[in-house]
Amino acid sequence: MKKFLFTIAACLVAVIASAQPMGGRPMGGRPMGGRPMGGPTGGMQKPFYELESDSIADAKIQDVAGRLDLTEKQFEKMIKLYAQEFEEICRNLQMSVREFQMMQNGGFRGNAMAAQNTNVQFDTAAARKTYDQIIAKFDKRYKKALEPEQYEVWKTLSATTLDNKFSSILQHVQENTQSMF
Repeated sequence: MKKFLFTIAACLVAVIASAQPMGGRPMGGRPMGGRPMGGPTGGMQKPFYELESDSIADAKIQDVAGRLDLTEKQFEKMIKLYAQEFEEICRNLQMSVREFQMMQNGGFRGNAMAAQNTNVQFDTAAARKTYDQIIAKFDKRYKKALEPEQYEVWKTLSATTLDNKFSSILQHVQENTQSMF
């Protein structure tokens, strides 16, 4: 009986050892070469919208700061809000695009079913509804961050608000979303 258990234990150790990549992992958990791969997210890159949201928000708010006569605190708050709004919109649109891609490719059932799903359409109406809800949520936040007069000016500056840019943001998300299926 002891021989049998020892043989099974030896086989398990051999299977586990063969499943490890060549060279294994040195102490500290970092791959050979010393640097962690892929940066701080553990091998995954940040989504495109997280990389560009700060620069987009900074440019937009810089553009209107003089017309709104923002204090330094308001300026920082508006940049933060605008970046958050852009990221949330893009994240939700990207989920919709990926769901569409998955349905085009047969969902979880595999590509064999994809031929039967030839009439799958992107649900623009549902994506727009979610988009509008995010716009409304952030509109309330902008109203709190600004004085009433500033908020009225903000509402008239259509170049700053994202609510009239649905199709261009959707296209940007589609172009920057790689298919996972």
